[in-house]
This record gives sequence, structure tokens and C-alpha cells, in this order.
Amino acid sequence: MKSGFIISTRAQLYLGAGTILACVIIVIMAGIAGTQRIDKINSKIEQSHQISNLLTEMKLNQTINHSLALQMVMTSDPVLRLELETKIRSQADKITTFHGNMEQLLLIYPETLTKYKEVEALFTDYRQNRERQFMLLKEGKHDDAEFLTTTTQIPLFETLLSNIEEIQGDLIGITQQLTIEATNVSIRARTLIWIPGGISILVVGLMVAWARWVIRSLNKEINEGISILEVTANEILTTATEVSTGATETATSVAETTTTIEEVRQTSQLANKKAIKVLENSQKASDVAENGKAAVMKTIEGMERIKAQMDLIAASIIQLADQSRVIGDITTTVTDLADQSNLLAVNAAIEAAKAGEQGRGFAVVAQEIRSLAEQSKKSTSQVKDILNEVQKSVSHAVMATEQGSKAVESGSALANESGEVIELLAETVEEAAQSALQISSSTNEQMAGMDQIVPAMENIKQASEQNVIGTRQTQTVATNLAKLSETFKVTTRKFNV
Repeated sequence: MKSGFIISTRAQLYLGAGTILACVIIVIMAGIAGTQRIDKINSKIEQSHQISNLLTEMKLNQTINHSLALQMVMTSDPVLRLELETKIRSQADKITTFHGNMEQLLLIYPETLTKYKEVEALFTDYRQNRERQFMLLKEGKHDDAEFLTTTTQIPLFETLLSNIEEIQGDLIGITQQLTIEATNVSIRARTLIWIPGGISILVVGLMVAWARWVIRSLNKEINEGISILEVTANEILTTATEVSTGATETATSVAETTTTIEEVRQTSQLANKKAIKVLENSQKASDVAENGKAAVMKTIEGMERIKAQMDLIAASIIQLADQSRVIGDITTTVTDLADQSNLLAVNAAIEAAKAGEQGRGFAVVAQEIRSLAEQSKKSTSQVKDILNEVQKSVSHAVMATEQGSKAVESGSALANESGEVIELLAETVEEAAQSALQISSSTNEQMAGMDQIVPAMENIKQASEQNVIGTRQTQTVATNLAKLSETFKVTTRKFNV
């Protein structure tokens, strides 16, 4: 997976985000610039329409004014002439107002303004001639006024309208150019918007595809680690369960063996008492020979039972030693698994660090795995120490068992000799007394051996109990590992794409 990265994940994210941001800025700037340019063009177009409308109104007013002037020249009614003069002067004032507005609007069109100055000069000439008409009509020179209208005012009016229409034509051409320019600006703006927009969409698509690939790769590695962790946890749990069962059975066997040894000890005490009684009543041995013989037979049977129990103890101790070795192998396996889990947690933490903010949650999980691995390692170390103590106790028990076996064999031999002495008891009381002394001595040695075996078995019992506790701790650790693997599974499902 590392070989697929040319630059780090964070650098790739920054590069993609920077590219998208740059494209967005270009789109915004292009949109703003295009909008401002189009607004300016639209403003000029609107102003051009406004000028054209003013020219149209000016032309209409001038036409009305010219028509009124013709009526005034053609009429002979003084009252009507005066009324028409008033209307003409009113229309002339409107045209003067139009002239002021027109000059302000034509400041952005210098060439058109120059042409309009010519039109304004024609308006001035027309007004001056009209004033001459008013004077001629007031002086009664009607023919001169009519001649002035025909020769001067009508051609001047037609030239004036022609110039106004020429200006309107220029404005129409300017409006068409502005419309074409607005269309071109709109096309360029759309081009500047669509190209970065397409790049942004392409970059976003590539980033999404790259993110899906990264997440799938991480999920694959995490799932493989979870599978290994789950298998390991199940193996530890199974082994710990088996060890716990064996330790429990060992503890039960040790308890039973301790009970048997106590019974043997009580039997030895009873034999010692009987031997003393035989020694005290040696003068009466003849009378109680048969009873003594029966007691010796019971002693022999007790020795046989003791020997059988000692054989069981020896077998149990050997089995305990074998189980201790098996547990030692298991703890070694658990330690190896803990080291592997620790190594896996370190690798997971490294991968989480590479993932940055997205891998922070996984880094915490990796640290928890590492902590559990350390706890498991400590627990196995404790179990190992306990096993060492158990093995030491087993060694002591073996030695004590060997001594007990020797004592039992010695007791059996003495009991047989006592039987033979009792059979010859009728011949000599002294020999019976000596035999009683030997029996008493042997039972004392046997009791001393039992006293040594009892503490040894108690130590074995305690070691077995500690072994059970250690295996339960191992079971707890394995259960925690299984829960952790389930947590990993739930977490990785959230990132499936």
C-alpha cells in the first residue's frame, strides 16, 4: 500500500482542496468580472435607448412645433395666430429642456455629441427664423413670413429631422455593437466558469475515487488484523479453558490425596499406640498372642493401603508435573501471542498516524490493543512464576513421597517380621518385646514422614489454586481480545465504501 503513495495523504488532500478552491475563486472572479462588464454594457444600451427615445420625442415635438408654425403662417385670424404662437413657444421650451438632458447623456459618445451639436445649431437657426416669422406677422407682412417659411424653415426642418434620424441610426449601430459585445462577454464568462467548474468536478471525482481506494485498502488490512486477532483470542481462550479445567482437576486430586494422607497418619498413630500397648503388656503376650497377631495383620493391611495411596500420590504428582510443563508451554505461547499483538498494535498505530485526523479513533484502538497485549504478557509472567513455585513444590512432594514409600516398605517389612515374631511369641516373650519396640520405632518414623508429606501437599494445593487464578486471568484477557476484535469489526463496517 505504501508503494502506491507518491506524496503523503495530507499533502494530497491539501492539493485537491487547493485546486478546488482555486477553481472556485476563478469561477467567482470570472462571474463578477463578466457581470460587471455586462452591467456596464447594459447601462450603455439603456442610456442609448433613452437618448433615442429623447430624440424621438424631440423630433415629435419639433414636428408638432413646425406644424403649428405652418398653421400660424397660413391663418389670417389674429386670435388663432396668438393662440398658436403661445403653443409654439411652449413646445420650444420643452425642446430646450430636451437639449439640456441630451448633452448630459451624450457625454459617453463624443462623436454622436459632435453631431448633436450640429443638430442643436440647426434648432437655434430654426428658432431664430421662427422669431422673424413672429415679427413679420405682427408687422402685417404675411407674404414675407410665408416666403421665409417656404424657402428657409421647411428645408431647415427637413435637414433637422434628417440629422436627428442619422443620430438615431448611429445609436442603433452603437446598441447593436454593445449587444454583440455583451454576448461575447457572456460567452467568455461562461467559458471561464465552465472550464474551472469542470476541472473542479474532475478533481472532486478523482478525490472521491482516491478516498474510496484508500478506505478499502485500510479496511482490508484492518480486517486481516482482526481475523488474526480473533483466531489468536479464540486459541488463547481454548487453551486457558483447558488449563483451567486441568488445574481444577489437579486441585481436586491434591485435596483427595491430602485427605488420604491424613487417614494414613491416623492409622500410623493407632499402630503406634498398639505397639506401645504390646510393649507394656509383654509379660501378658502369651495370653494376648492371638489378639496381637490380629493387630499385626491389621497393621500389614494398613501398610498395604498406605503403599497403594503413596503410589496414587506419586502418580498424581507426576501428572501434576506434566500438567505444569504443559501450562509452561501454554504461557510461552501466550507470551508470543502478546508480542505479536503488540507488534500488530504498533503497525496499526503507524497506519493510523498516516491517516491523520481520520485515523485518530483507530490509533486509540491500537493503543488499547497494545495495553491488552502488555496485560496478557504480565499475566503470563505471573502464571510462569506460579508454575515455577508449583514445580518446586512438586519436587519437594516427590522427595517426600519417595521417603514415604521407603517408610511404607520398611513398615511392611517390619509388620511381616512382627507377624513372624508373634507366631514365635509363645516361645519367647523377650523376642515379642523387641518386636514391639521395632514396631513402635517404625510407626514413629512413619508418622514423621506423614508430617512431612502433609505440608508438601498443602503447598501443592495452594500452587494449584494460584494456577487456577492465573488461568482465569488468561481467560479474561482472551475474552477481552475477542470483544476487541468485535469492536474492530463494528468500527471497520462504518468505513465500508
